Amino acid sequence: MIGNYLPPKYAPGIDAPVFLMMNRAGSVGKTSFANSVFVEASLRGYRGIIFDADLQSDMSYWFGWDGDYIPDGTPSIHDLMLGRAKLKDVLVPARTRIAPGHDESSFETIPGLQLVRGDIKMKQADGELAMGDSTAVFWLQEVIRKQIEPGSVDFIAIDAPASYGRLSESLMAAATDVITMMKPMRKELRGARALAEEITSMNDDMDRFDVRVSPTWYCINDAKVSSQGHFYSNIQAEAAEIYGDRLLPELRNSVVVAEAFDAQEPLPIWAPKSDVMKVIHKIADRLGFTERPREA
Repeated sequence: MIGNYLPPKYAPGIDAPVFLMMNRAGSVGKTSFANSVFVEASLRGYRGIIFDADLQSDMSYWFGWDGDYIPDGTPSIHDLMLGRAKLKDVLVPARTRIAPGHDESSFETIPGLQLVRGDIKMKQADGELAMGDSTAVFWLQEVIRKQIEPGSVDFIAIDAPASYGRLSESLMAAATDVITMMKPMRKELRGARALAEEITSMNDDMDRFDVRVSPTWYCINDAKVSSQGHFYSNIQAEAAEIYGDRLLPELRNSVVVAEAFDAQEPLPIWAPKSDVMKVIHKIADRLGFTERPREA
């Protein structure tokens, strides 16, 4: 198992961390972080599954699967949540674009990384989960526990919506480690503290359902240098004081991230020698994805 993470309490046979990228605010870099870091992990030889549970399904678009335009009869995360499809039916390979067009020849598979493609229908998820019985919130727990073969993955990652409702609660119930993304703003620090309190409350309230999730990592996106204002520097210094070694290396805004998304090429492939990728390398190391040879 990578790092010193605890396996899911509800599925001890799945000896892999379940990372949840989360913040109650939008546009904080959750998807960019997850896409870059977990593609880098796969390029280092680690096997994983990414669940795109964000309402915008930007993760899926980045990998060449558009969650706004899903062909009729194609199962997605929405069908998985409602129990209308199995995990094996909704998994698709993570991909990078290699040519214009939309057919399979326009993309190349990223080895070791699979995606549960997002769906715009997930905007209905809070209401649908609320209408279900009291166990509906554990849908993702059940998928991971029953439908992922032990030893088949090194990590699981979940891209959550920018809100805190029934869907987010269900994702948190399945997670082991939350990565809280934030910008260097006071409201972001307050939001991170509130999210940590929600996690503590969930662990207390749902312990009998084997929920065990930790606010493990924090990451500041769009970090500023001192010349851009002491306000930002002070917030970043305060975050470092609060979170200590749980604060990951800071990410600075870079146009190459937007270019990579537009090109539908993950950043480690689009701009592997960029300054932002130097930080991604450090983050991957901190998360436990140290370099290792890929098995034959």
